[in-house]
Amino acid sequence: MTDIRNLNHGKDSREDISSFEELFRSYYPQMKRYTLHFIPNEEEANDLVQDVFLQLWSKRDSLNDKKNEVAFMFTLLRNKCLNSIKKKVIEGKYMQRQVYMETERLYHISFDQSNEFESIKDRLSLEFDSLINEMPEKCGVAFRLKWLEGMKIKEIAGQMNISTTMVDKHLAKGIDIARRKFKHELLLVLLLLG
Repeated sequence: MTDIRNLNHGKDSREDISSFEELFRSYYPQMKRYTLHFIPNEEEANDLVQDVFLQLWSKRDSLNDKKNEVAFMFTLLRNKCLNSIKKKVIEGKYMQRQVYMETERLYHISFDQSNEFESIKDRLSLEFDSLINEMPEKCGVAFRLKWLEGMKIKEIAGQMNISTTMVDKHLAKGIDIARRKFKHELLLVLLLLG
């Protein structure tokens, strides 16, 4: 079996390449199995083992003093596996932190220039009340019953003692007022929360 010391260290001779190919064929399967104990992804395991062999090839001129080259190769491989795992853990923690921060940002949103945060629900409730106060009385009542209390048009008509056609007209007028007051995105959120 070929070992690292059989390489001609720095010369790209046929013997050097042939020795390295034999080293690769001899240890690759064993090193891949070892890697799969750390990294359950076969493609990544292949990449890590190939990286070790690439590192051995590129530094072959400084490897002639290695006493136990097999232990050296497996140590390189183990370190690459552990670095890969560490990188994934760090990336995972970073992604979790980003998701948490984005969730917090979406939950606590400020519509004004101050640094104080308000929950979306509280802010929308205030904006909704302000909107209804700007509407004519019956329009505001119909709008509140429909969007805050979730009543059906027939139920609103019965409660307000008006026809369903009038309820539709009041709601249409309320939506028109809301469109003028708010951006389309906020109006959509208001209607979806209702």
